[in-house]
Amino acid sequence: MSLVREVGRLHSLAERVGVDKSESLEDAVDYVIGFNLKGLHKIEADLFFPWMREKLTAIQQRDLSDAFATVMDQLEGDRRMVAKLGNSIKRSVAVACNTANSELIRAKAIDSIAEESSTLESYARLMMEKENTLLVPAIAQIVTESEQKSFNNKVLRSLGILDSRLHLVGMHEAVLESKNPKEQELFRHAIPSIPQMMIPRWKRKLFEPKTRVFE
Repeated sequence: MSLVREVGRLHSLAERVGVDKSESLEDAVDYVIGFNLKGLHKIEADLFFPWMREKLTAIQQRDLSDAFATVMDQLEGDRRMVAKLGNSIKRSVAVACNTANSELIRAKAIDSIAEESSTLESYARLMMEKENTLLVPAIAQIVTESEQKSFNNKVLRSLGILDSRLHLVGMHEAVLESKNPKEQELFRHAIPSIPQMMIPRWKRKLFEPKTRVFE
């Protein structure tokens, strides 16, 4: 959810920014692609997708196991496409910020960022919908609550202290913006109380300096 929100903000910025403000676009791409997307891919590839596949394909009913395996294959394909789009956006912003290029070339690069970020947002939203509607309910049924919390803590540890704080604030902002009571309750239930108490401070000290470029 956090990535969908941030990519949407990147798309909006790319649509309104001009060549003379391309440095702000560079900062935005660094945050959305270099930080958010990079962190998400690390978690998905190393932890989340392997863990989900292991749990869901171990189901005794063969037809269900095969169906979940197919969904996981689709998500892996979507993840590769998202990574490809992210790399393309980084190349485009390098062109847009290179003052040795003509204004026309730089403007076209900015247009490419707007188009590719829109496509990336669509893929990220599709992945989120697949996970939330097809996989997460199944995980809730077959994996104990204590094991889910243990896995959540493992994810946070793998991100490192600073990155996990930024990601948590981003998740919190996305959940608040969604105005979805179920998502808000899930966040409160899944995230330990002490980190939740620290979110306002982390938002002020860490998150806002990184995201001010979108304002």
